[in-house]
Amino acid sequence: MTRNYAIVLPSFFVLLVSGSNEVGSQNMPPFGPGRGAAPIFNRDRVAEDHLAVKAASTDTGRRLTEGVYAKANGLPPGEVEKRFAASGVLRCPGGDSSAQVTGARDVITTAAHAFRDLCKPHTSPDKCIFEYYLGAERRTIPLSATLWMGTCVESAPKAIVSDWAVAKLESAAEVTPYEINERTEIVVELERVLAVVGYDIEATGKRDRYGPFNKTIQECQIRDVRDWSIFETSCEFTVGASGSALFRLLDGRMTLFGVLNGDYHDKEYCPRGSCEFKSRHWSSVYVTVKGEFKDRLLAAVSQSAAK
Repeated sequence: MTRNYAIVLPSFFVLLVSGSNEVGSQNMPPFGPGRGAAPIFNRDRVAEDHLAVKAASTDTGRRLTEGVYAKANGLPPGEVEKRFAASGVLRCPGGDSSAQVTGARDVITTAAHAFRDLCKPHTSPDKCIFEYYLGAERRTIPLSATLWMGTCVESAPKAIVSDWAVAKLESAAEVTPYEINERTEIVVELERVLAVVGYDIEATGKRDRYGPFNKTIQECQIRDVRDWSIFETSCEFTVGASGSALFRLLDGRMTLFGVLNGDYHDKEYCPRGSCEFKSRHWSSVYVTVKGEFKDRLLAAVSQSAAK
């Protein structure tokens, strides 16, 4: 079965890649500074995380591989690889998407459409594997049968709000889990954020299938907040990015606060790609880690013995 998630709005598609998808590469435009907001990774504020971003190059707004990101910011490549090792690929019978180890080493977050097609019976998670890299070594871990997803709704925007999933791995990944902010999330318009995609098949123009996947890192801005449950960003993505993480800097900590649902690619507005943000025409859409999503995630983490 190849999973094709419903078209929620015109020009909108969800970024799950089936086993036969092959695409080319494209670049991202730089973004502008947030209104009254500091860069998400400021060297003075998060020196302990070693993840400062230099804004000297216009490439900071594009999808950067780990190696290019490290070079652009004067960081050791191994340090960047270790910090973002929690991002990986979720491989299921219906296709591949992005996922990340979150809160505990045996808990992952992703998009619900990685497991289900609309409101049809979902793929059993124990038929899926999570793939990540430890240095140059590829690791795979089967998922358990435990899975939580948002209540299935077929109409937008409620279908987007429920497009989240929390799953358990059969064993712990050897990575540092991404952190969760346990307080109520308030999404801030024009706030600078960092998107990390575990599976970007366009990153270097490859057509990877069960070989080394391309992880990408990208700075962008929060835009068009809707009820704090859904928001758009100025990031640009390709197939495979569904379920990937968006981070913010809060109280000196890099915390995950959204997962990618999909994006708008209006070819009439932007026939060749790499265009400026335009709500519902050229943007990406995220589900905020809040409400039932956050409750399920925190419960799974609290019950885990693999912190």
